[in-house]
Amino acid sequence: MALQDQNTPKTPEEQKEEYKKNPMRLYGIYSSIVFQMLAIIALGFWGGKKINDYLELPNDLLTVAIGLSGLGLALYSTLKQLENINK
Repeated sequence: MALQDQNTPKTPEEQKEEYKKNPMRLYGIYSSIVFQMLAIIALGFWGGKKINDYLELPNDLLTVAIGLSGLGLALYSTLKQLENINK
């Protein structure tokens, strides 16, 4: 009987659930989220440094402020993407 259950065709709903739970697919999704997060943070600090250099400010407070806002944006983006994945 177990052999017969393995050979029975799966419904589209079962195939969709199996696809969603595929470990390699989830690994790809989560690793892409990490790279997006790193890119947003890096662009925030790089852009902050460029603006700070352009304005010729004596301290790096603008770099830190823009970089931290990039960090906040990256965290917000990550949480939204994780929320969509878990639905």
